[in-house]
Amino acid sequence: MKKTFTIFAIILFTCIFCNSFSQTYNGSFQELFFGWQPSARAEAMGRSLASVPGNALSYYYNPAGMASLEGLNLSGSFAGPYYLLDTAKYNYFSASYKIKKYGTVGFSRDYFTYGYDVIVTDEFGNVTGKYEPHVNNYRLTLSSEVIKDLMVGVNLNLLQGRYGSDGTVGNERNNSDVFYIDLGVLKLFNIQSEKLNHKFNIGTSLMNLNSAEYGPDASQGDKLPVILRLGASYALSVNDKSIIKKLNSYNVLVIAEYEDLLNSKYYGGFHSGLEFTFLEMLSLRGGYYTREITDNCSNCKDKLSEFTYGFGVNVPVRQLSDSQVPLEVKFDYINLKQPSQITTKDDWKNFHVYTIRVNWIF
Repeated sequence: MKKTFTIFAIILFTCIFCNSFSQTYNGSFQELFFGWQPSARAEAMGRSLASVPGNALSYYYNPAGMASLEGLNLSGSFAGPYYLLDTAKYNYFSASYKIKKYGTVGFSRDYFTYGYDVIVTDEFGNVTGKYEPHVNNYRLTLSSEVIKDLMVGVNLNLLQGRYGSDGTVGNERNNSDVFYIDLGVLKLFNIQSEKLNHKFNIGTSLMNLNSAEYGPDASQGDKLPVILRLGASYALSVNDKSIIKKLNSYNVLVIAEYEDLLNSKYYGGFHSGLEFTFLEMLSLRGGYYTREITDNCSNCKDKLSEFTYGFGVNVPVRQLSDSQVPLEVKFDYINLKQPSQITTKDDWKNFHVYTIRVNWIF
């Protein structure tokens, strides 16, 4: 089954990849694809996570990273505001389960709303109703370790946009749905010694590899972004249990990642991050990223460059409990200044992302 899954993914990637270059992305749903992200950990580390395995929110960056999860994972993440809109918010939810010998199956929902109502009128100006503009992305993730230390993952996405359509009478709602596919690959290299454990990972993912577009028909559709991520990470664990016998004293993670849009010359950039974890319970994080900005305004910057930071807390009940309860609870948080893409204003209020994950290991 694993070999069949790998062959299917490679064939699908090969057949569709070349078609990506002929498309043009003009910013459709950029709030969902390039706004605040579901992982507070990734936001703190320069928005990079494509080469890191074992994260329940890897579906957003590289679905192959979910193959190394264990047991049942439940995650929730919340973010806001979005620039001047205090009512705007992001909600993310995911659940995954590891089927032994086969891989991980996951389901997730990404939700963004501006948080205000749009009035709908008829051709005479009479109010006929109202709706709240929002977008949902439902996702089924399948990932597996096809051979030792080589992981492959696929996302099957259904995006439901509920935004107004330009040129329609009375701000009528556009209810079009779109299906698109993501593919990811992750290779692990482990080097262990008596006191040190070195892990070097290389990961890549292609999001929307079928070049899907949103709209009532092909002639009026808006292209979704085709996002390519290439990343590498290095993790060092020190086998020193001098402080607490059941926990490693120190862990260090370094990430570098390149992101590109194959159907746009904008939005791509470089990402980097650093994480230091003490006793497997407290993580301090920092990062830096740069991103190309669109030229659709006269006072836009050429490039967005930002430093990021945050922290995480892990409660390893499984290791600390005498009863061996197979449970871990993780909390990640960031509170950062909203990056300004224009030269005339740089004092946006801060945005926050907090993520909660519960892992029950069978």
